[in-house]
Amino acid sequence: MKVLERIQVDYPNGNILIVTHSVMIKSLLSIFKDLPIVELWQPPFIHDTSLTIVELGENAPRIVIEGDISHKHL
Repeated sequence: MKVLERIQVDYPNGNILIVTHSVMIKSLLSIFKDLPIVELWQPPFIHDTSLTIVELGENAPRIVIEGDISHKHL
């Protein structure tokens, strides 16, 4: 949470790209969805190289895309 808060303070405008592994993406999504850690492994499965987009604003985070792998099928 502290890292997310720091990113928001340091970069209040524009887009931020975070590149990480599936488990970290699931962890971030659990924070954004306000889910307990025991639900971390619940679907959806987050594949390697997947794309997740989250918009952070003054209200609750909005998950725009979650675990998209359509680029793998080109």
